[in-house]
Amino acid sequence: MLFRRTTTAAGFCTSGLLLLAVSLPILTSFGPFANAQTPHPWLDAQLRKQRYACPEGKSPVRGPEDAAVTVVEFADYDCPYCASDEPTVKKVLAAYPTQVKLVFKNLPLDVHPKGKEKALVGECMGLQGKFWQAHDAFLTGAPPKQVRAGVDEGKLNACVSQGGEGQVDRDLALAKRLGMATTPSFVIDGIRIGGSMTFEQFKLLIDAEVARKAGSQ
Repeated sequence: MLFRRTTTAAGFCTSGLLLLAVSLPILTSFGPFANAQTPHPWLDAQLRKQRYACPEGKSPVRGPEDAAVTVVEFADYDCPYCASDEPTVKKVLAAYPTQVKLVFKNLPLDVHPKGKEKALVGECMGLQGKFWQAHDAFLTGAPPKQVRAGVDEGKLNACVSQGGEGQVDRDLALAKRLGMATTPSFVIDGIRIGGSMTFEQFKLLIDAEVARKAGSQ
């Protein structure tokens, strides 16, 4: 089904096809685990989904490398829903400082003409150790001078002009293989979720994953 390239009232920005056919390996499904918990329709639906490999690669990470739960976020710096979701994502990381890690991946949409340029600025600032400075500044609507504070402008501009080192393009290719065409989108331990999530939804799924993994040890 085709969707008009726009922001929506449903809590996500979209471009092109939603949930395209995916070619990544399916990991598994954990439907039976849902029955071991207090019934919750939304959580049960997530746990019954197929799981897909979403490699971390060289993407920026917040949280401990050995965290039990991996949250991969696909975002567009010009998507208003990504900006409005950022406090929720940070609240999740604060609530689970040792159990959750966030992997950030770029998904600049065609509907946002400057989205890819901002993604490249973030990638190139990461080469100078300032990715999260750019990430946080972009999502709060900071002016360019604040975004780029403390960077070597010559190196940054040269990096952006040559298209970075390929991270943004790799993220876009991965998003396409996963069928991700909305922002924000999340892959939580292989479970794909398109659109905004509440803290309560994050908590339900993270708690279930932590319990599942503890029970399998």
